[in-house]
Amino acid sequence: MGSLLGLDLGTTNVKALLCEQGGQVLGVEAAPVAIEHLPGGAVEQDIEDIWKATLAAIGRLGAKHDLSAVRAVGLSAQGGAVQLADAAGRPTAPVISWLDARGRIYDHRLQEEVGRAWLTEHNGHGRSGTAVGQLLRLGEQSPALIAAPRRVGFVGDAICQRLCGRAAHDATSLSLCFLYNPRTDDYDGELLEKVGLKRGQLPDLLKADEAAGGLQETVARLTGLPAGVPVTPAIHDQYAAAVGCGAVHAGDVMFGAGTAWVLLAVTKALADPIAGAAFVCRHPAPGLYGQMLSVNNGGSSLSWARRMLRLEDLTDEQLDKLIESAPRACEGLRFWPLLALSGAGLKPGTGGRLDNIHLAHTPAHVLRAVVEGLACELARYIGFIRASGVALGRLVMCGRAAGSRVTPQIIADTVHLPIACASERETSALGAAIVARRLVEPKSELARLAEAMAPRVREVHPDAGADTYRELLRQYVASLPMA
Repeated sequence: MGSLLGLDLGTTNVKALLCEQGGQVLGVEAAPVAIEHLPGGAVEQDIEDIWKATLAAIGRLGAKHDLSAVRAVGLSAQGGAVQLADAAGRPTAPVISWLDARGRIYDHRLQEEVGRAWLTEHNGHGRSGTAVGQLLRLGEQSPALIAAPRRVGFVGDAICQRLCGRAAHDATSLSLCFLYNPRTDDYDGELLEKVGLKRGQLPDLLKADEAAGGLQETVARLTGLPAGVPVTPAIHDQYAAAVGCGAVHAGDVMFGAGTAWVLLAVTKALADPIAGAAFVCRHPAPGLYGQMLSVNNGGSSLSWARRMLRLEDLTDEQLDKLIESAPRACEGLRFWPLLALSGAGLKPGTGGRLDNIHLAHTPAHVLRAVVEGLACELARYIGFIRASGVALGRLVMCGRAAGSRVTPQIIADTVHLPIACASERETSALGAAIVARRLVEPKSELARLAEAMAPRVREVHPDAGADTYRELLRQYVASLPMA
């Protein structure tokens, strides 16, 4: 039995994971990617830098493991980052990051013009964002850059093209570009018309488990991978993570605890977005759909607190011990974890807050208050799922925080649900590898492969702290300024 390679093209790192076809992870390597913040809200990257990081991460794996037995390559990627190219697919401008703010005014204009109901019908989200606003901006400011026969792509499909010669991504990737209609499972023609694009200018839209092509000879020579092995289209990283942690059945909810915390509820039926804030898309596993809710804030809030307290050098174990040393509810210290964007249902512009701080409070109190605030915000979003009638069964936590001894317990007590913590951190790369296995085992169902290759989980159940956190959650929700 051979091995599989999963690549995860993140915003700040590219990760490469090698696993046996049976599921055992053999190694993970990473290479950093630069991100440039410019005046006027511009955030850009260089596709050449992302490509070099991809080769570097694969190269680091190859220095420790034999890559000649790899049978397929899976590709997971950040969503909504625009890459402009000429008719031959050569880049003509920097990558416009999904973090770039220059398109927001154009998104707001479109939302006011067509309304939430129209957008819900056409993109399964009810809002405009990422690629749409940027394309409207370019159409007004630099129309030649997006005029046919020039091409418009995204980071994932651009790297897919370099790997196998074909720019291709799946529905989950397209969904985060706001150009996907989940009802037709295709690009939305009316949205394309509004942004001034023709279908032929865009990447091919494939099923997640449909090969985009075979690995090119030039890439094989650079990496030591076998030429011709099949490559998946680019899959959005959160859906890849859902596959990687085994969230492949209706009622499963994947909780990705990364820079932003994300919930992805797996459903049997297509429905309007939960609370007007979810991204609705077809799940990579056939017959299923996803309702993806981004909590916006997450690990970034804890990173901010560590930076402010000059505790960035703490190991994960040291961080756990410090948080554990503070009492539940932090002796009255409260935190609103709204440092990046306001949460769903709140008044626009609502920011973070640290309340009721006293001289007796220590760095441990502050760190625990941040985690408790995040747990309360997560519980508020889980409330949206419950209120919508969507089945809520197993909550599977993945990402760095899933390995914490303390954070999952605080979350379990606050949301009042058991949590299955995945032992493998890099579930997006693992999910990409699982989808890659489907390319070489076409008779196997993707859900079955995901079950077979899912990492071990550690069950965390609500304990004696649940009553304390039930009251904390009530106070937190009551304090927020609702729209």
